[in-house]
Amino acid sequence: MPIELPDASSQVGKLMREMYFPTSIYFRDLPDSVELNEAIGTHIYAWRSQDEEGIVRSNVTQVGSWHSNLDMHQREEYDALTGQVIATAQEIFDDLGYDPAYEPAFSNMWANINPKYGYNRNHIHPNALWSGVYYVQTPPDSGRIFFSDPRAQAQVLTPCYAPETSRRSEAWNEVYFEPIEGRVILFPAWLVHEVEPNMSDREGPTGDRISVSFNLYQQQRQAT
Repeated sequence: MPIELPDASSQVGKLMREMYFPTSIYFRDLPDSVELNEAIGTHIYAWRSQDEEGIVRSNVTQVGSWHSNLDMHQREEYDALTGQVIATAQEIFDDLGYDPAYEPAFSNMWANINPKYGYNRNHIHPNALWSGVYYVQTPPDSGRIFFSDPRAQAQVLTPCYAPETSRRSEAWNEVYFEPIEGRVILFPAWLVHEVEPNMSDREGPTGDRISVSFNLYQQQRQAT
């Protein structure tokens, strides 16, 4: 059946708009996350007690931010989480039309504990296709994750917007996501992001922001 094109004459004089080069950020609130987070949080604290130094990446150790080793996805105590992350990533891959001969797989996965003033510096995740974060514990004012416009050229000259008009999301330079317990956020690994300092007034472990981060790639699906 031939494709019917719109009558060009009907578009004369109309201002047309098409959107290209979008940056997709997906998120989902996992079911039964209260029980899941209680178990995960216990395991993460036990992990830190066994490896207090952890490793250094974007975390700022000078203010007590702890970053675990990168093998979290290989530890069976976190299977309940890793399974839901992979299922969510598969939905994203399907939504974007990725080759079904390939499936999402973890490059690495790790835990983060940020006490008061703990934060993560501006960074990207190289050698990955998609990255993400899952929130285990987020007391009030524990710090948002925010993403920056990846188009450096867009900052050469920025426009002046009407002061009393809400700016449309496609005109934002940054977008902030509140840390919500039980929420998983997935984003392109090349997207620049940062995490604000934890300014929670809660004392002791209840004031820690606990999260899980991960990287994903496409793995050829095994024949069944």
